[in-house]
Amino acid sequence: MRNLSEKNDQVLRVLMEVTPDLIVLLDSAGRIIKFNKACEELTGYSRDEVTARNPLDFLVPDKWIDVVRNRFSDPFSPEVAKPHEHPWLTKAGEERLIRWRCAALGLVDNEPPFILGIGTDVAEQALVEEEFRRQKRLLELFFESILHCAALLDRNFNFIRVNQAYARACHRDASAFAGRNHFDLYPSDAKAIFEEVVRTVQPYTARAHPFEFPDHPEWGVTYWDWTLVPVMDHRGEVELLLFCLNDVTERHHIEENLRHVTGQLQNLSMQLVEVQENERRRVARILHDEIGQELTAIKLAIQNQIHALHGGGDDRLHGALNGVNEIIGRVRQISLDLRPTVLDDLGLIPALVWLIDRQRSLAGLEVSFRHRGLDVRLSQEMETAVYRIVQEALTNIVSHADVLRATLFLWATDQELIFSIADPGRGFDLNAAMSAGSGGGLLGMRERARMLGGRVTIETTPGAGTTITANLPMTPKAIVATESQ
Repeated sequence: MRNLSEKNDQVLRVLMEVTPDLIVLLDSAGRIIKFNKACEELTGYSRDEVTARNPLDFLVPDKWIDVVRNRFSDPFSPEVAKPHEHPWLTKAGEERLIRWRCAALGLVDNEPPFILGIGTDVAEQALVEEEFRRQKRLLELFFESILHCAALLDRNFNFIRVNQAYARACHRDASAFAGRNHFDLYPSDAKAIFEEVVRTVQPYTARAHPFEFPDHPEWGVTYWDWTLVPVMDHRGEVELLLFCLNDVTERHHIEENLRHVTGQLQNLSMQLVEVQENERRRVARILHDEIGQELTAIKLAIQNQIHALHGGGDDRLHGALNGVNEIIGRVRQISLDLRPTVLDDLGLIPALVWLIDRQRSLAGLEVSFRHRGLDVRLSQEMETAVYRIVQEALTNIVSHADVLRATLFLWATDQELIFSIADPGRGFDLNAAMSAGSGGGLLGMRERARMLGGRVTIETTPGAGTTITANLPMTPKAIVATESQ
């Protein structure tokens, strides 16, 4: 029997030493008689340093002494056995919060019991719990402070909670959402998107997504920017979904109105350009057909008069003839500048060749021109736009580039017409030119391209030349005939 008792005592001592729990045994006078290894490691005190000492004298902080003394004033009180927390002081003076479970052990009848205390260091756990509470408070504050609507859903799209902004937008109380399925309340085609987010674990953002509230049909179609972000659990699976929305209905209507007005302005601009080109064509025809013919008739009359005088006559007749010839040349030049007939009669490529030849004869500008793929006649609007952009670019080279050579490439695909005019001249600061209001011709190029759904790109640097590239879509309206040019 004594051997069994010794064996049990040995097992008890081993358990006390290997357990991570704090184990302390106090005698009936409250003095320490057992102090395990975990207690030594936590407090920094050795077993010899604490044996026969009362914990109230050195392990319990002053402000806790009365609390601990009162708890153990009646060792057999149910309060002793209840879990409780109070700190211990380490040898270094650090407070460590301990969660205790205690029991009174009556070893001898009619004598004060011993007290067995088993404790767990919860200081780190307490810090974690405090940090968790802090993060929770911050999350609560953030969730309720953001101006946009926000909802937290489970992976099956059931509401966990919504913020006040979300509740106000739906004209419901925030408490009315918890536990209800989002798509039961608000059916929409977005359910497939939500399912895809859960499947792929990838966030999704929608812009101006239309939605009609089933419980408020009088609101009509509303528009929302929204983002759905998956929140994963420790296994990497979607546990929650954060759903954030912003009502952009008003912005959408403004943008719609702006697009409408912009479209009207574009149509007006196209009409103005068309009116301008028609007027140029009309004036050019008048100059060529009417005024040109009248001047030619005057020229013939003067020549006939000179011939009637057998080649002699007053010097004033010869002066008048020279003046008429000069006026005829100027009228012809003005007529061609207004609207070259070759553009209407023969098409874009012959008109560009004529333009290049004219620039060579008038200003000495040598232009290397290559083209491919354009074996169709384009619409009048398209041919005019290309011709005017090239004309403006060549005029700018003559006026500003300080160089008399350039290249013109033009090629057509099934999708677009692309042309590029480049010169190795002195270049310029594009932003400065636009800011100074001296880029009217450049703006005109861009506007002509934009009206046809295209764009003009200008690449230039002071001292490094200029390249102007235009891309115009080859829509069915842009092609009017398949005759080769």
